[in-house]
Amino acid sequence: MSTAISRGLGILQMLTGLPEGLALKEIATRLDVVKSSAHRAVSELVDLGYVRQDQDTGKYILGLKLISLAQRHLATIPLVDLAQSFLDRLSATSGELSRLSIVDESTLVWVAKREGSKSGLRFDPDDGQEVKLSCSASGLAWLSTMSDERALELVELQGYPAPDEYTPIAPRTHAEYLALLHEARDLGFGYVADLFEVGVAAIAVPVILRPGEEAVGVLNLCGPSARLDRDRCIAMLPDLRQAAKELATVFRDEHVRESTLKRHRFGSVDA
Repeated sequence: MSTAISRGLGILQMLTGLPEGLALKEIATRLDVVKSSAHRAVSELVDLGYVRQDQDTGKYILGLKLISLAQRHLATIPLVDLAQSFLDRLSATSGELSRLSIVDESTLVWVAKREGSKSGLRFDPDDGQEVKLSCSASGLAWLSTMSDERALELVELQGYPAPDEYTPIAPRTHAEYLALLHEARDLGFGYVADLFEVGVAAIAVPVILRPGEEAVGVLNLCGPSARLDRDRCIAMLPDLRQAAKELATVFRDEHVRESTLKRHRFGSVDA
C-alpha cells in the first residue's frame, strides 16, 4: 500500500471483526511496510478517533467513530428503513433470523436484521460486512438476476474461498458455482446448507423493483441447518417472496414520491 489513504483504509479493514485488536508489528506485516510507517498511519487514525490503543496490551482496536458514521449513513438509505417492518414480520412468522443485504456497486452488504424467537443456536453476522457471493444464499439470489458472465465477474472480483476457508463443499471453481447459480435462477431463490459454515442454512430471495431488472437487495432467513432443512425453507418461501414483493413496491412508491416532491420544490424555486 503506497499512499497514506490506502494504508489508513487497510488498517481499518484489517481491524474490523477483531475485538482484541492487532499489535503494531502485525499491522506493519499485513501492510507490508516498515513499523515506522505503520506507526505513523495508525497514530493518525488514533488522533482522528477511528482507532484506539488498548492501554494494557498496546494493541490497536477499531474505535466507535467509524461505526457511528456507518449507522448514520445507513439511516439515510430508504430501503434499510422501509425494510424493518418486513424483517419483523418474517422473524415473527418463521422464528428465525431475518436479514436484508443491499447492493453496493460490485457486492452485497448486510445492513439490517431481526432476531427470531427460536431458542438454541443463533446466527448474527455483523452489519456492514460484505456478503460472500460464492457460497451464500443471498449471493446466489442476487447474482441469479444477472447473466452468467456478469455473475462470474463479480464472484471472481471478490474471490473464491481458499482451501482452508468455509466448508469443503463450498464452490471454488466457475463450474461448481455455475451449477448452484443455475439452480437458484431456475427456482427463483438461493438456498445453502453447510456451505458457508457447517451447521448453518439459509434461504434468500431477491428484491427486484421492476421485472427484468437486477435486484437492489436480498431478503434472507438463516438458522441451524438441523431445523432449517430444504423442506422447511421452501415452506417459508411464500412469506419470504411476499415480503420481497411488498418491500419492492413500497420502496418504488417511496422513490416516486420523493422524486415528485423534489420536482415540485425545484419548480417553486425556479418560479
